[in-house]
Amino acid sequence: MVIGLIWIMGIYGLCALLVLGLHRLQQKKPIHVALVTLNNQTQIEWYLRSFLWVSVLRGRSIYLTVFDAGSTDETLAIVTKLALDRDNIKVETSTDGVSTYMNQHGEDAVIVLQLMNQSKEASWLKPHL
Repeated sequence: MVIGLIWIMGIYGLCALLVLGLHRLQQKKPIHVALVTLNNQTQIEWYLRSFLWVSVLRGRSIYLTVFDAGSTDETLAIVTKLALDRDNIKVETSTDGVSTYMNQHGEDAVIVLQLMNQSKEASWLKPHL
């Protein structure tokens, strides 16, 4: 009876190692998210926490970069406070670097989320034909 239990535990351990090995072979590329904000103090923390939570649920790495377009409320303070605790949140105080950011991450999955009024025109918002 003890020998049978040892066989079962051994086979279970080998299966667990096989699943772990296959998971490591299937490593997915990280997702890069650029959030462009303007006076979004009431929503920005929820956006960031939602992205982080979904990345944990899906088992994918996520890197968040917040580009602020000149907020006059507490948006930057909220983002900066969250960025202090996490290595995958970066804060930019202007939208000048969005085009450079997109070019740097051309081969990766990049999501750009604009959280500002459409009336604020920027060169990176215009379609590239």
